[in-house]
Order: sequence, then C-alpha cells, then structure tokens
Amino acid sequence: EVINISVVDDQYPLQDCMDSSIADFPEDLFDAKERRNGAIIFHFLLALYCFTMLAIVCNDYFLPSVDCICTDLNLTQDVAGATFMAIATSSPELFVNIIGTFITESDLGVGTVVGSAVFNTLGVAACIGLAACKVINLEWWPLTRDCSIYIVTIGVLTAVTLDEKVDWYEALILVLMYITYFFIMWSNGHLMKLAKKLEVKIIGSKTVLNDPESSVSEVYSSVGPGIYRWYLHGDFTVSNNITSDDTEKSPKRKGRLMCPPAGSGLIEKVWNIFSWPVSLLVFISIPDCRKNHFRHLYPLTFIMCIVWIGTASYLNAWMMTTIGNTFGVPDSVMGLTMLAAGGSLPEAFSSIIMARKGMGAMGISSSVGANTLNILLCLAMPWFIKCIVQIAQTGDASTGYVEIMSEGVTYNCFSLLGCVLLLYAVIAMFKFQLGKWLGFTCVIMYFIFISFSVLIEMNVFFFVNKPLCVEI
Repeated sequence: EVINISVVDDQYPLQDCMDSSIADFPEDLFDAKERRNGAIIFHFLLALYCFTMLAIVCNDYFLPSVDCICTDLNLTQDVAGATFMAIATSSPELFVNIIGTFITESDLGVGTVVGSAVFNTLGVAACIGLAACKVINLEWWPLTRDCSIYIVTIGVLTAVTLDEKVDWYEALILVLMYITYFFIMWSNGHLMKLAKKLEVKIIGSKTVLNDPESSVSEVYSSVGPGIYRWYLHGDFTVSNNITSDDTEKSPKRKGRLMCPPAGSGLIEKVWNIFSWPVSLLVFISIPDCRKNHFRHLYPLTFIMCIVWIGTASYLNAWMMTTIGNTFGVPDSVMGLTMLAAGGSLPEAFSSIIMARKGMGAMGISSSVGANTLNILLCLAMPWFIKCIVQIAQTGDASTGYVEIMSEGVTYNCFSLLGCVLLLYAVIAMFKFQLGKWLGFTCVIMYFIFISFSVLIEMNVFFFVNKPLCVEI
C-alpha cells in the first residue's frame, strides 16, 4: 500500500507526493515493514554483488572483446578510444540511464551520471594523490584539453535542463557534440603538436610531451586478474599491440579460479574471495577472448557481456529504488550516492594501483574525459531515442521530450561546473604536481560537493522535489 505523505510547513505549500519508481519493478519478496526491520540488508548485499559483476564483466571480458573488435577493424587508437572503448567503459551508466529513461521514467540515470562525474573529477584525483608514493607530474595539455571539453559539455547540459525537460533537438545537439568530440580525439596528434609548439614558445621548454603508450602495456600486464584495469581513451588508450599472448604472461591463478595471483596483498585476497561466486558465474557463461583458443569467439563474448551488464544494471536500479523507497529517499539522491559510489569503486581501486605504479597522470585525464562521454553518450543517446519514439507514436513533434523530475539537477550541473573549474585551478596552483596535499584537498572538496548536492535534492535549501510517496 502506498500512502501520500505531504510536506506542510510555513515555507512550502501543501504538495502532492511523488510516485516511487518501485512500482515499475517486480514485486519485492519483502514488504516495507519487513525491509525496515532488517530485510533490507539482502538488498544491499545483492546490489554489492551486482556492482562486483559489473566491474568483473567490464574489465575481464567486455573491454577485451571490444579491443578485439577494434583490432580486426584496424581502427587507430584515438578512434577506437573515442568510440568502442568509450561505449564499453561507460556501459554501466548507459544501461542505468536507459532503465531510468524508458522503464522507471525517473532521474535515477541523471543522478548516477552526475554522482559518477563528481567521483571521476575529484575522487580519482584524491585516490591518486593519497596513494602515490611520490609527487606525480601532470602533463598540462591532456588535462587542459579534457577539462575544456568537459566545461563546454556541462554548460550545454545546464542550459538543456533549465526548463526541466529535454526536447528532441536538445538531445540531438548533445549527440552531435559527441560526434564533434570524436573528431577532436581523432585529431589529437595534431593538436598535441600545436600544444607543444605553444609550450616551447611561451616557456621555452625543451622537453617533449610524454608518449605514455609504451608504459601502459607494462602496467596493464602487471595488474592481476580480478582487479579493474584502466582502459583509457584518446592518447591514453591501451595499445592494440596487447595480445592474448601478452595478457597470458600476466600473473595467473594457475588453473584454479579460487586462488589469487602470486604475490597478492591482503586486500586483493579478500577481494578475490568475495568476488569468487561472481567470477565463477561469468567464467562459466562468457568465453574469455583474452585466451588464444577463445579469441575467435569475441562476438559471443561481446553479446554475453551486454546481457550480463544489462541484467546487473537492472538489478542495481531495482535494489537502489527499493532501498530509497524503504527510507523515503528520492531516486535522484540514490543515483548521486549509492549507485554512483558503487559504480565508482572499480575506478577507485584502479586509480590507487595506477598511482602506486607511477601512472597517475593517465588516470586524471582519462577520468575527466570519461565524464564527457557519460553526458554525451549515457544521457543524450537514450534521451534522443525516447524523444524520437514518442514523436513516431504520436506524430506530433511537440511530444518529443523527456521530463526532468527534479529541479535539483540543474543546480547540481552548476555545482559540477564549479567542481571541474576548482579542480583545474587547484592543480594549476600546485604547478601540475599531484601529491598527498592535493589528494587531501580533493577529498574535502568531494564530500562537500556530494553533501551539497544531497541537501539540494532533499529540499533543505529550497523546494526542488515533491515528497516521496512512502509504501507501508
């Protein structure tokens, strides 16, 4: 039973409640009272395993299959990174927004993308800075390039969501921006040469912008199975020269799925034990195209990964919606916090690994660039498709729009814009050197931003969301 709980006080007028998205999912095994009395722990555990499945499937199966596709199509690294690799790395956020757009018709996907963007902007920098054994020197050009593109993208997204709806032509603009982004990444080599000439002209530098590709292969192969590895976009993509033979030279489990790689630390051993059921499930159901004898099955690997990513994303959205409904938390807040945090855990692990191996500069640029793709792909594409479907059904172009439920999304976009500007300013202030002080600063900024965004969505500063209809 769902009851209408309305907020009445001196500041806000009587408001109708906002329907929970829980009705768009199958009926839960437990009712609201049982969940509040402790059964909700099962939903948290299932969500945690779904996050683990997303990390393992994306890292160990999906991305290698996409790498095989790019190799067979003879795509250059920049083109592959801005297209297939971008879609692969953003697939969890893409599926969540597809569910939020077409099934629940809520802000679950928007909140997830915004929350993930905050972590990719500040959280990754914090993890790298705090985990680095020594100060990491950042190249100014990749960071400046990605931050500039991201700032433009956030600005357009903010303008699009101001009226609390996204029209078909606005979604189309975002999609066209992705195509523009693709050509920018495709031309990155020429842009990098121009940037180097500008650097020499301004500061008289004799150094050459690093070519990180040679060291990426070494780092990639040195990270053990089961830990989310970096697959990077643009000039930081993993080289297609990494073959299944190279991969098979990396630490093995010596034929036993339960055994962690040799030399594993305590955290890696705990992770291996925890993730073993999921690892076994995907090991049985998905061909591992990293192995020579399964390499020709990469189309099947690709298809099965799509199935598992879609399934895990649906279960995640279901569990997060149920948890939010149980405690009266809006979908947008669940996306900002739980879904974004769970989806960002692999990035946290991998950024720490990269930092300890001295490759933190790649992680910073890649994480900021991933935010651009999350907006232009994960948000814009489902929005545009839904608009076209609605126009096709009604024959009226005026019906081609997607409604944004929460007014707080626009405020969060403004905050996100300030977030990336602040990150770049702080890094520039530290002379493009990433160390523990910068990492600690990013941690503080991250929690301030998330707290501010959640308070907005919970109507603390001003009214942006109707109260949630609570199930009893």
